[in-house]
Amino acid sequence: MSEEVWHAFFGSDYLTFSEVILSPERTQFEIQRILELLALPPAASILDLGCGQGRIAVPLAKMGYRVTGYDGSPELLEAARRRAAEAGADVKFLHGDMRDLDFDEEFDAVLNVGTAFGYIADEEGDRRILNRVRLALKPGGSFLQETENRDYKLQGLRNTWNEMNGRPVFSERQFDSVSGRWTERIFWFEGSEKKGTVLNVRLYAATELIAMTRNAGLQVTDVFGGFDFSPLKADSPRMLILSKKEHSRWRANM
Repeated sequence: MSEEVWHAFFGSDYLTFSEVILSPERTQFEIQRILELLALPPAASILDLGCGQGRIAVPLAKMGYRVTGYDGSPELLEAARRRAAEAGADVKFLHGDMRDLDFDEEFDAVLNVGTAFGYIADEEGDRRILNRVRLALKPGGSFLQETENRDYKLQGLRNTWNEMNGRPVFSERQFDSVSGRWTERIFWFEGSEKKGTVLNVRLYAATELIAMTRNAGLQVTDVFGGFDFSPLKADSPRMLILSKKEHSRWRANM
């Protein structure tokens, strides 16, 4: 498999800037809403798929849940393990490609939040991930996916300047209507050195992602415009899809 853009994007620079967006306040609110929505029993087993630096996995483990964090970035996992150790949280962190996820009915819930989906090069790979999620869930288990709302995201299709961590950051944005991929070339300065990275992600419309989830053998039960549980509309910044694995042994094509 050739090196994909996301390998370079999710590194040390991502850690520097993501903390501005993924603030402690946002994380606390999202964890509260996750627990409200899923109503998990004590010590439930949770897979945080695309766990990044552990912002969701570590607090959930501190609450007594049995948490496995899975991510493709060694740099982010290193930060996650450090944070878990500092917090005294017992989390099993695994490095791997989501397409290679290999669990069999081990989890009460799988979480995929904070736009942790769509970075790989082809749509077939994303379908494979969803199939793997279904296999990883126990019968009756829940899959919670929270990501960009494409309808809203495209309203911001323009180049921007922002200040992040005290640095001016320039973003050059493009969207390919044929492939559905959003490409963002991001530049900033560290002292006199110009640095940059590229974000490339497949933005799915709600109808597409819901259909893919159902085709993977999961029953979609709720769709929201984010963790505020509002109805999904064109002006909803985020999209949240809750689905469940039925109790049958039906298996999707891998």
